Amino acid sequence: MPSAGTRAGEHAGDDEPVGAREGSAAMSEAVVQKNSPFGVPWASAIGFAVVVLVFLGLSLATFDPRVSTVTWVIRITGTVAWVVFALLLGYRDIVAKKGDGPQDIDRVAFDRWSWVHATAGCMFGLWGVPLLLVAVITIAWEFFEKYVPGFGENEILANRIVDVLGAWIGWTVVAVVIALIEADQVPFLWPLADAWVRNL
Repeated sequence: MPSAGTRAGEHAGDDEPVGAREGSAAMSEAVVQKNSPFGVPWASAIGFAVVVLVFLGLSLATFDPRVSTVTWVIRITGTVAWVVFALLLGYRDIVAKKGDGPQDIDRVAFDRWSWVHATAGCMFGLWGVPLLLVAVITIAWEFFEKYVPGFGENEILANRIVDVLGAWIGWTVVAVVIALIEADQVPFLWPLADAWVRNL
């Protein structure tokens, strides 16, 4: 181990000067941490796109398309509002990195992203996606966040639990309201009778 007095440019027991080795390590780290324009590594951004497309495909296959005009208006209005909210928050925290660091969103049970998770559950409820599938999607998302850099890998367990439960509660409230509007069942386990997947 080099002593504390070893200066850049001096040898530290091998053929490479300390300064050169430090510069090489810094360059390697910069390459590894090179981010996409979205504020996360390219691999994470691509993984995010794939996961979202899979979740969207599953949701489209199980949602109920035969609903009243009122429900369609609520669906479209609510979805647009949620997407805008999520994009603005994502830009703030992930791209522009204007948050206050890990203690701001990762180290507390409830944070501003908890609202995104809860309202995502509401969106699933609006579109009639079954709760069983919502449970799978929300838990799978937490694993994605934990193991994919840039999406919440440092979150505490309490935060993950709140996110999942918030989505389930949001789904339940909205799905029940839609069921009352449509005089239909609440799709707890299986897609409703008019869902695309049940009419293939």
